[in-house]
Amino acid sequence: MTRQPTINRRQAASLVGGALIASACPLVQAQSSYPSKPVKLVVTYASGGANDLTARIYAILLGDKFKQSFIVENRPGASGVTGTLGVARGESDGYTLLLGAGGTMTINPVLLPNIPYDPLRDFAPIGLAAQAPLVVLVPPNLPVNSIQDLIRYAKSRKEVISYASPGAGTPLHLAAEMFMHQAGLTALHVPYRGSAPALTDLMAGRVDLMFDVQGSSLQFVKAGKLRALAVTSMQRSTYLPDVPTLHESGLKDFEVTSWFALFAPIQTPADVVAQLSQSLQAVAQTPEASAKLAPLGMSPANSTPQALRELVQKEQAKWREIIKRANIKVE
Repeated sequence: MTRQPTINRRQAASLVGGALIASACPLVQAQSSYPSKPVKLVVTYASGGANDLTARIYAILLGDKFKQSFIVENRPGASGVTGTLGVARGESDGYTLLLGAGGTMTINPVLLPNIPYDPLRDFAPIGLAAQAPLVVLVPPNLPVNSIQDLIRYAKSRKEVISYASPGAGTPLHLAAEMFMHQAGLTALHVPYRGSAPALTDLMAGRVDLMFDVQGSSLQFVKAGKLRALAVTSMQRSTYLPDVPTLHESGLKDFEVTSWFALFAPIQTPADVVAQLSQSLQAVAQTPEASAKLAPLGMSPANSTPQALRELVQKEQAKWREIIKRANIKVE
């Protein structure tokens, strides 16, 4: 009778270990091959706006970096809530991402009652993509040439000055309220349905003041149809180098920026988030990113996931205080 060969414990452990390594190889290969199919980048507003155009720029840059398609999908509705909630409740496989903005990630959660998502609980931050300061604007016929001129002018009038915004609870509205508080002013808020009609009335002198995103107002400043008194970033804008910051103008530590960033559903694998973050930071530092964002009046931005999380936390706290103090509510 032929005797079957036997193995000792050490040999058995070696065989088992080899089998485990072999079985793990497909998983390692699958993770390293991300993305193996097109990635969806969700924008929570309609096509044509700064959100949409920024997403399309980074879809091209990341697509070239990964050698895979990044497809922009617009899901507008409910001030960005519809699209944001859809991503939060979607697949956490790295193939559906969100282009988040300050409004949807830092203002909505503290302004809207019973909002069905929490940016810090439901999303894994990937990194900043682009940012721009706001610009403090007045019509050319207003007799002021600086922020201090504006404050003196406002305090000398019998009637309060008025300021326009594209709607109650928008970042531009809250930035103006923050300014009024720090400057010690009382003003009449005139909300419009979007920036275009607000800018039209500002140029006509029907309102005295407006905070606007740099991209949409830059052309009017260059043409002399509006006067820029200050920008809201801590550093001067490369697009308006002669315009001082509010911090320089006497409003200490005043900082508000318009920003866009990438987020993934919270359960997205950590290695995928890390890979996306590293690639996003890499493409944001290229001359191509700067050139593509320039027509929007924006500059590339990059950050680690942790820095983005801290930014969201900090801005939520800031806007919560302003909303409470000014008793701002939306229907």
